[in-house]
Amino acid sequence: MPMSGLISETVATILVIDDDENLAKVFCNFLNLNGFPTLQTATGQDGLQLAQLRRPQLIVCNIELPDISGYDVLARVRSHPATAVIPVIILSDHNTPNTFRRSMEQGADDYLTKPADIESLLRAVQVQLAKREQLARYFASQPIESPHENIPAADLETQFATVRQVPWSALWVIRLLDYGTLQTKYGHVFGQLVLQSSEQQLHQWKEQWGTHTFSINTLAYVGGGRFIVLFSGSHQPDKHVYTKSIDALRADLQRPMVIHNHRFSLEICIDTVSHPKLTAAPSLDALLRGLSYSNRAVNQLSLAAQLRKAIKRDELELHFQPQVDLASGQIIGAEALVRWVVPGKAPILPVQFIPAAEENGLMLPVGEWILETALRQLAHWQKRQLSSISIAINLSGYQLRSPHFIEQLMAIVKTANINPVMVDLELPERLIMEDLSRAKVLLTKLQNKGFSTAIDDFGSGSLSHLQYLPVNILKLDKCFVRDLHCNKSNQVIVRAIMEMARGLNISTIANGVETARELSILRQLKCQSMQGYLFSPALTIQDFEKLLLESSRPLQQVG
Repeated sequence: MPMSGLISETVATILVIDDDENLAKVFCNFLNLNGFPTLQTATGQDGLQLAQLRRPQLIVCNIELPDISGYDVLARVRSHPATAVIPVIILSDHNTPNTFRRSMEQGADDYLTKPADIESLLRAVQVQLAKREQLARYFASQPIESPHENIPAADLETQFATVRQVPWSALWVIRLLDYGTLQTKYGHVFGQLVLQSSEQQLHQWKEQWGTHTFSINTLAYVGGGRFIVLFSGSHQPDKHVYTKSIDALRADLQRPMVIHNHRFSLEICIDTVSHPKLTAAPSLDALLRGLSYSNRAVNQLSLAAQLRKAIKRDELELHFQPQVDLASGQIIGAEALVRWVVPGKAPILPVQFIPAAEENGLMLPVGEWILETALRQLAHWQKRQLSSISIAINLSGYQLRSPHFIEQLMAIVKTANINPVMVDLELPERLIMEDLSRAKVLLTKLQNKGFSTAIDDFGSGSLSHLQYLPVNILKLDKCFVRDLHCNKSNQVIVRAIMEMARGLNISTIANGVETARELSILRQLKCQSMQGYLFSPALTIQDFEKLLLESSRPLQQVG
């Protein structure tokens, strides 16, 4: 099964979507003769299904199709995490500036006019595959550095203290509201590129606006998709100029950007603080924490109210991310991940709404829904004999502390009519360490009922307690996996974790694997399995079922 993301294969598969069967056949035969296996379909819908299922290395798509337009195909290819980075060459019967411009604006990589010369098509294909290969080599060998000006926290505090001594000063906190969603959906590498692009926009804005009646003293990234700007001046600036500079920055940051051929616009929020609130704050850190808490409280209450309605409207949906055995390349399990699907909008990820659920008494009903839906889906797959896989389900602290959790869980298992041995129940290491004795009791009860138990986001915090904890699986925290090939300290930690796990007969799985270099080190350290964007993002039930059907024959090895 081809891997998603930027990982290239020895032989590139090309998907041709065109209802002109004669021309498509000529293209496919020519590409086959030149060493490129092809997939062919006449409709846009079938093309999208093939793209998500087979993950071709390149797509050639005609604009005029019998069901949906090539523009629609292009937009949906770019919006789906499994296909967002696949190069697309657009074919058109019309050689007009409008069709060319629209194609490129929606993320096309090249544009050819029919009747296309097959030699021109071959050259276009070779160019795009070469670009893809260069990107693959780059991301396999180069860690993406977080964008910031390398300003230590102590220096920022010093600059903050200095700025407050002048007659007028101000602080802007620029929040990229989509950053967490984009990073979760497309991976760490994509998220870092979003930050780098935003930082470039900020510096361009600084060059334009830093010469007015106020000075821009500091521009820095402070984490969490947030940048700060510190201003100072001899007097309060003209209100019109000040407002205009804010509007200009917002417009610059919301201008559409293209990353890995994925075109999108960021949603931006700019919080501004000036005299006297700025001088009243005890420190920059306290001011930022206060702003975060205030914004978070308002957002959480609004989200909680909407989430209550979403539960009643049946707007929650489970996606499944494959877990892959590193020795065989076979899918051995899947992690169930909840999504909030509002009709007509992109799915809302857990990082956006789970905190609101936790703080507003909704985690128990959401957790119960996840268990019921995941186990019912597992029973469905077993009845269809799709594959013998396990399902991993995350538990929350509320379930850990609920006196009736085991009773409710066994009732759900009985209703779904599944064997607990096929279910991996995961507790984050953080929750285990917060209440070690309670966690140990719960994990023991779950094991006695036949479930596999796992420590999620495992680092080194509970390493000394590992021999006393009743667990079957360690799920390595992605912070140890990220850039593992160039982080010697993490390699030492991961090696120790793997050796101890083997000695205790505990299985290991690496989470968040994104590059071939990371995977290579994990193999050297004898990690047993993995999940992450290197193989596949979380998939809808339909897409995951297709993946399972494909896996009925031996999968090629990952990496």
